[in-house]
Amino acid sequence: MTTFKPMPEFALGPDIPESGFVVTDLGEGAYGVTQGMINTMFLETKKGVVLVDTPPVLGDVLLAAIESVTSKPLTHLIYSHSHADHTGAAHLLNRDGLQIIAHELTGQFIKEAHNDNRRPLPNVTFSGPHKELDIDGTRFVLDYTGDWHQAGNLFIHVPERKLLTAIDSFSVKNPPFFRLVFSAHVPAYFEAMNQMLEYDFETIVTGHMALYGTPEDVATNRDYINDLRKSAGEALGTVDLKEVATAAKVPADNKQAELKVWMDAVVARAAELMPSWDKRLGGTDVFLADNLNTVAWSLFLD
Repeated sequence: MTTFKPMPEFALGPDIPESGFVVTDLGEGAYGVTQGMINTMFLETKKGVVLVDTPPVLGDVLLAAIESVTSKPLTHLIYSHSHADHTGAAHLLNRDGLQIIAHELTGQFIKEAHNDNRRPLPNVTFSGPHKELDIDGTRFVLDYTGDWHQAGNLFIHVPERKLLTAIDSFSVKNPPFFRLVFSAHVPAYFEAMNQMLEYDFETIVTGHMALYGTPEDVATNRDYINDLRKSAGEALGTVDLKEVATAAKVPADNKQAELKVWMDAVVARAAELMPSWDKRLGGTDVFLADNLNTVAWSLFLD
């Protein structure tokens, strides 16, 4: 049976009531909503509500969450990217007049997902790296800076509210999920941390777990993944493939097995080299090997 380190109090979110969700006032008419594993946000404008994403685990309570703080109608939905764990309940909220906004690459991904009626196609798309929208007097800045998670992934900035949404970028007070949250391009993921810190914001919504972050939390995640990179790089330079394969008695004609035992040894050595993060992040043991594997292969290949 696998055992894990206990989660520190600072990394835990609020208890989830029987309603299945918790709404957090983020200030200036913005709200976070979570069911513990996934979070997102919505924002009240002069005439309605703008929602980012529709996670299936929140799908049947999203309207209740919105209605718990405002009687204004849902008028706009922004897809942060196409992954179904964040957009797969959009069909529950789709209605006449709803503007569904996304990067055109996100629209292409959804269009190519045959027989998936959960994610209505966006009816407002843009190409290129930047789009500004005025929605009922509130300015939204949508930036596509690269494939740090998936092609079409957006930074959604509301400058006057000092709010940034970067879904699947990292988990506040926790390390990234396995394989750096399925990063499409590992170097771009590292650069995304620097890009986020260029925005003027006080609160960031990152898509997973039950906590909302600050610029300090972005910097903490950047420090953590830089330690991953440093440890993986040192391990790559000290673990010899032939020595490891010989010690493991891998048959000389099984090259895949050679790579497997070598990378396992690299990851094990990198884990030994990692400094302790237990006082700054919770659950540091859970995905350490997965993330070190991802970073090591990136350093080896990229």
